Amino acid sequence: MISQDSDNKVSVCPNNHQNPEGSECCYVCGLPIIDYEAELELLLSQYADEEQHVKFLREKVFIGIGDQGCKLVNEFHQSWGKVLKSSEFLMIESSGESQQSTYSISRPPSNQEYKSPHLSLHLLPMSINRQVGYYGLGERLALDDPALDDRLLRLGIRASTTKQTVILLSALGGGTGSGASPHILLRVKALNPHSRNLVIAMMPAADEPDGAHFNAFCSLSRFIKTDRGPLADVLLLVDYDRLMKIRGVGTMGEELARESLLSHMVAALVGAITNGGSSEADPGYLAKMSSSMGVHAFTPCLAIGRSLEIFGGIENILESALSSPLAPVDKESVMLSYVLVQVPDRMASSLQEKTLRAELNKWNKANFPHLKGSVLQLSHSSSTSDRVDLCLLLGGTRLAITAKRAKDGFNRFKSVVGRKSWEQEFGVTSKNLLEMEKAIDSYDSKLDEMAS
Repeated sequence: MISQDSDNKVSVCPNNHQNPEGSECCYVCGLPIIDYEAELELLLSQYADEEQHVKFLREKVFIGIGDQGCKLVNEFHQSWGKVLKSSEFLMIESSGESQQSTYSISRPPSNQEYKSPHLSLHLLPMSINRQVGYYGLGERLALDDPALDDRLLRLGIRASTTKQTVILLSALGGGTGSGASPHILLRVKALNPHSRNLVIAMMPAADEPDGAHFNAFCSLSRFIKTDRGPLADVLLLVDYDRLMKIRGVGTMGEELARESLLSHMVAALVGAITNGGSSEADPGYLAKMSSSMGVHAFTPCLAIGRSLEIFGGIENILESALSSPLAPVDKESVMLSYVLVQVPDRMASSLQEKTLRAELNKWNKANFPHLKGSVLQLSHSSSTSDRVDLCLLLGGTRLAITAKRAKDGFNRFKSVVGRKSWEQEFGVTSKNLLEMEKAIDSYDSKLDEMAS
């Protein structure tokens, strides 16, 4: 340290020997002389930098794109956002189609960093009164937004966060959701190559026009295959018509349907429904597993709030989930089975992981003859009921089956309007469409090779 004696500064070594200021080593004992005040200032500065980094760390980022995607993220944030630490929530909509009045958005002061849980809205700039009805136009909208990368960085998507999962929710029938979603994931991967990306894609209803199914097919092809590989590590396909028919039961006995049911599924996947945060749910692990095997598209099957007393066992609850898949599934081609079970604490002793795993293995063997991998993740909640939540994700079914309606609509739409200027009216070229078809066919062909 530095001390003063009669206006003359001297340096003191660890043994308290005085030396002239500026000395590097003690002339008496030879020990190095340390300026403790300067070192302390440096240490405090480093701690401040680290605190700032940790404060901004976002392990889970939820992004809703397009009108329906924004509604889903808004619903999830209101229901579960307060229990998810180190997370961030963003809604992205086109400025001409935004329904800001329907969203409950808390805006932080502009001179402060975002703090979790925070929900914000980003508007993609567009011409006044212009409609974004098709995939290509939505993609161009996101591509032309000069503020998009900065917005994603401020959201917490950065390469320094090595363990990060991005959960993107979008309906693929509209132009903004179908077109902007793949491009935004492309930017996410560019900003943080370590991120694991999970997409929940709402597929159009049967009575929607062929243009909506065309959009969905184009978007799926981009999620599955680009020059840099798949954009989505995990792609959960949710058929709108099937979702409308499924019901669940919440912790208070209330009926869960539509957005609330999907919100509950996402909560289960990210471990929001836990007792004190103790959960094995890890969407990043699911993404890593599916990417390593090359299986990216999954069909969710839900059994939310099933009474163990009524159903009699986990095997019957599994059957209940499989009986109402949220997208078409071919049991013969299923290669990956991911099961997340949520049980109340008071039932933990009777539903131990070893017992559940044995029942699951037996059930898998009876239902999926070509299964190559299965994962069980068990979590506990503080609920006092006997109700069990089960989320079953099945991967390996070809997109020709799970997305058949989108492919059929794509082909019909293409044959009708193929004579018009694709690039001018729809934002894509005939070459783009050929590449999209090849992307889907290539993914299905790889699944066939794995199955054989």
